[in-house]
Order: sequence, then structure tokens, then C-alpha cells
Amino acid sequence: MSHVGPAYGSLAANQAKIAAKRDPNLDRGVQEWVEAIIGEKFPSGPYEDALKDGVILCKLMNKLQPGAIPKFATSGGSFKLRENISLFQNAARAYGLSDAELFQTIDLFEKHNIPQVTQCIFALGRTAQKKKFNGPTLGPKMSDANVRDFTEEQLRAGQSTLGLLNEGMTKGTQSKSENISSISKHQSQVEKPQIREKNGNRSTYTEAIRASSELSDSSIVCDDRQRSHSRQRRSQQRTLSSSSVENLLTNLHNIQLPPLVSSSSLSSLHSHMNEQQEEHEISLQLLVDLARDTNSTRINKLNRLYSFLEDSIGMVELRSLLNFIKSSSSEININEPPLNLYSSILPIIIALILLENDI
Repeated sequence: MSHVGPAYGSLAANQAKIAAKRDPNLDRGVQEWVEAIIGEKFPSGPYEDALKDGVILCKLMNKLQPGAIPKFATSGGSFKLRENISLFQNAARAYGLSDAELFQTIDLFEKHNIPQVTQCIFALGRTAQKKKFNGPTLGPKMSDANVRDFTEEQLRAGQSTLGLLNEGMTKGTQSKSENISSISKHQSQVEKPQIREKNGNRSTYTEAIRASSELSDSSIVCDDRQRSHSRQRRSQQRTLSSSSVENLLTNLHNIQLPPLVSSSSLSSLHSHMNEQQEEHEISLQLLVDLARDTNSTRINKLNRLYSFLEDSIGMVELRSLLNFIKSSSSEININEPPLNLYSSILPIIIALILLENDI
């Protein structure tokens, strides 16, 4: 029996499909428009690398709508620069872009879907035209409304024309009715000799109906069996998914930090601690910003928290941690695995749970 590969394909295949949709001319058009708006040239290098840190995007939003992003990072670690992208997304949403027109943080920062980034900036250009932005335009010029004003004489002339049309349609309907009536009389005369023949074939037709009914009953039985097999397969898949989550939680419990055995290990640990400290500071800053933000809705704040955590540890790992915290029957110690491994972002996770519970 030949082996059949997974239907979802590989990550490389998906990335190849996305790359095939990319149009260098669209990228070039976006770059020229952004450079004209902000008054700066892109740094030398690929188009996506110039946009990656979000600095140019934040400058663009502030040009389109002054004060849209009062403060953003121009240097620092990856977490600070990722926050620039989140600031741009929130400002673009407030400017009028829909969620379908925006891109995810990983689409740009990890170059997962650069065509979507380009389409987002094109949508921003269209919205700027609608808002009558006084500056360069991106894409085709939006059409203006063509309002027509008619005089009273023109309106009366139009009404008289409609009256003539209605009169002609009424006469046409009457002639059609007469034709249909004559045709019906003719058909009734032709069909009378055929009634006897139809009565003779009625028994044959009844037998065919009975055979068709038996076939339908057998088809229903087959469909029921197929549905039963399908339910069994879905049940097995759910059992497999549950066991996978339990195995991941078990592995998280067993993770331990490597022992310090040399000066190189000590240097590596210091670097790791510095990264955790930076991530902890960014987490607290995000919580402070959300606490002071009185304009965003609860859903928008949840999306910002989810985006930050997804960029930090990934959605699968995040879901496992949330399940562990919510479903654990025993007391949880934040100084023990697995929570001690996520101490820098633990405040964000707790804030996410509180917001989901609407506390």
C-alpha cells in the first residue's frame, strides 16, 4: 500500500506559495510612496528588512495622522521593535483599516507573509485618499461622486415617458394572454387521446417507484455506516490531541536549567538573564500602557496581549500554559517548573486570563 502524505503540506511549500504571490512592482510602489510621505529614503538592503523594525511604519502613520503614535522605539532589542509593529497595527485600525486588511506581526518581523504587508500599506493609501490626505497617493485615484440635479421640467418629462411605456406594456400583456388561452385549448384537445396510454403505463411507473424506494433505503444504510466511521475517526483525533497536550505539560514539568560548569556557561547564563530582564521590563511597560489606555476596547487589549505572547513563545506553548494554570487542581508555585521558566512574561499571561474572565 502506498503511503499518502499529509494534506496540509509542508511549511516550505506554504512559504513558496506565498512567495509566488509577491509582486516586486507593488513593493517598489509602496517604497516610493512611503519615502515621499516621510521624506526619507529606505536604508540600503531588501524592502522587507527596511520595514522589519516598524520604525518607518510608525513614522508613516504620524505623517498621515499627526500624533497617531506619540512614542515608539528607534533602537533596542527585538521585543521593543516588535512593539513598534503592534503600535502601527493599532493606529492603522483606528485610522479606518479593517482586521482583514492588516497583517500579523510575524508576517513582517519573521517574513512569513510580505505580500500581506504590502497589501496592508496599499489599503492604508486608499484610506488616506478617502480622508482627503493632502499628499502623494498610492494606487489608482479614487473616483469622485457624480451628483446630478434635474429641473422640474425634466422630471415631468420623465414621468410622461414612463406613462407611455406602462400603456404599451399593458397592451402587450393582453395580447399575450389571448395567445396563451388559444394554445391551452389546443393542448387540451391533443392530450385527451394520450390519457388512455398513460393509464396503461401507470403500473410500470409504480413498480419503478417501488424499486427506487428500496435503492434509497439501502443508500441511507450506507450513509449511516459512513457517518458512524467518520464519528469514530473524529473521536480518535480528539483523543490524540488531548494526549499530546498532556505529554507537553509533562515535558514542561521535567524541564530543568543546565548546571553552571564553566566560565562560558556562566557568560551564557548572564546573557539569558539579561534577555529575561529586558523581556520582563517590556511586559510591565505593556501592562502600564494598557492600564492607561481608556480608548481601546476589551477585545483590542486582549488582541495586543495575545499578539505579544504569540511572538514571545508561540501559540501552541501559550495554550498549554493557559491550560496548565486554569486546570491544575493542586497549588501552583511560580518558582517551580514550568512557571519559573516564563517568569518574565508571567504578568502578561495573568493579565490575559483576568481580561478573558472580564475581571
